[in-house]
Amino acid sequence: MKCQQTLIDRLEIETSLQHLSRYHQQWSTSIQGQGQASFHLVIQQDCHFHLLEEHNFIHLYQGDAIFLLKDIPFIITDTTQRVAPSLNHLKRNLVNSDDSNILSCSTHLACGYFRFRSKLSELFIAALPPYLVLRQNDQTLTECLNIFGLIRHEAKLDHEASISLIERLTSILFYYLIRHTFSQENYKNFPLWTLFNDSMLSPLILKIVAKPEEDWTLQSMAAVCGISRANFAKYFSNIAGFSATQFVLYYRIQLAQQFLTQGVSIADCAEKVGYQSVAAFTRAFQRVTQKNPSQFIKS
Repeated sequence: MKCQQTLIDRLEIETSLQHLSRYHQQWSTSIQGQGQASFHLVIQQDCHFHLLEEHNFIHLYQGDAIFLLKDIPFIITDTTQRVAPSLNHLKRNLVNSDDSNILSCSTHLACGYFRFRSKLSELFIAALPPYLVLRQNDQTLTECLNIFGLIRHEAKLDHEASISLIERLTSILFYYLIRHTFSQENYKNFPLWTLFNDSMLSPLILKIVAKPEEDWTLQSMAAVCGISRANFAKYFSNIAGFSATQFVLYYRIQLAQQFLTQGVSIADCAEKVGYQSVAAFTRAFQRVTQKNPSQFIKS
């Protein structure tokens, strides 16, 4: 639990609501393609969430939600559509009427994006599946359902709803969903859990995450832990299942990918993640990703 909370406290989730909309008759919508993780909350009625890469759909019921941890191609439609339309032919059919009959049978969605400000989050979010589904009838998620109830109550105020409040509640909802997910048995041996739960290694991991540009040799890492280089190398490998130098390498390259995606130059990126030359950075990057930084930018 200590490890779990340490990681979750450092997620620093930020959400932004893109639309709070009602749809009726035959409709389709999507906010994919922006390179961001997204959330989709079903406030009223049901819908079909089409995962285009998987060529299937998930039936989302009133009170369900789905969180996409990366920008996966998707389309949301009414439940009459079992096959997704083209992204170029979306038919939103938004409700613009105050007619209570239309409003009562419309599908009400709250959709938006979320991001993680913490560098650390990238390391273990990658261990999660591409998306998480919250079901309104899952009794193991009492806290999530209570928070979702508050979101639905606020969203039903329509034009008087507080966007800021919905965004904050959605962030809290996602915190609880992640905590629940990582409490499952198949995540108990996840390496970062083990590292952060170790009293000797957890301060070191936090230092590496805070300052990846420092010269993290086995000797310097061992010094932080107060033990010899040989004992440190063996201890870290026994706890994590991989070496300390592998941890530094993979963290730096994962962080570098993030910087390159944001438009940081290759030279600046190399410096930010602790490489003294572009050549050394390129070799390390290619060893991990099988691409050089230029190829990664173009891909």
